Amino acid sequence: MVRLNRAVAIGEADGAPAGLTALAEVDEHVPRHAAVAAHLRERNGELDLSARLYVDAARNAPTLAERDHLMRQAARLNDTLRRG
Repeated sequence: MVRLNRAVAIGEADGAPAGLTALAEVDEHVPRHAAVAAHLRERNGELDLSARLYVDAARNAPTLAERDHLMRQAARLNDTLRRG
């Protein structure tokens, strides 16, 4: 079974599509799954989906600092999309 950090590493080394393929092997109920999906989708150019995933991840974030970071990521992408 692939772990989240491995999916990110694959995405960084081999590109977002490879990372997303690896992420598909990870149980979606694993903590931070949505945050990793958002990151990989963003790297794949799927900004609208990525922004939504960052918000979903923020809702389930275990700490206030992580929630705030994820919401900033979503806001950054939404700003980019508005300026489009």
